[in-house]
Amino acid sequence: MSQYVNKLEVGNFISMRGPKGKFKYRPNMCRTMGMIAGGTGVTPMFQVARAILENPSDRTKISLIFANVTADDILLKDELEALQKSAPDRLSIYYVLNEPPEGWTGGVGFVTRDMIKAHLPAPAADVMVVRSGPSAMNKAMAATLEEMGYASDSLLQVLDLPPLVKKRRSKAKATGEKV
Repeated sequence: MSQYVNKLEVGNFISMRGPKGKFKYRPNMCRTMGMIAGGTGVTPMFQVARAILENPSDRTKISLIFANVTADDILLKDELEALQKSAPDRLSIYYVLNEPPEGWTGGVGFVTRDMIKAHLPAPAADVMVVRSGPSAMNKAMAATLEEMGYASDSLLQVLDLPPLVKKRRSKAKATGEKV
């Protein structure tokens, strides 16, 4: 989404929804927190991860799968890597790109069941998985996680971003504007 927002001009309108649900994190409320973020949906994930890792009494481990279109779209990359460096035994990050550069070693395409299996904690009573990103991704991930055995009460959606591109393209068609 960030690539489209970047192309907006002053005066353009966008629709946004969220935050969605009420989530109040308590230290050590789970052994491991899995996170699946898409694009700008990483911002609430970053805030939660930072709060967990900066609290010396919180021992929660975090596994983040972070999906973007291109490497240039990876928001908060330096900040995330600094957090990971400060707590390498408690934070793992797996990047997924739809359009990876040559030599990319992370995930490619959409977040898959295999990626979740390899990079998030297995379903358990003391595991929580949080999703934040585009609506279509959130919906697909909720279904996949439930199929994989994650209990619905351990799944949380924080931010649900609308399909901005379709709306812009429809408006552009009607007005002759270039997208």
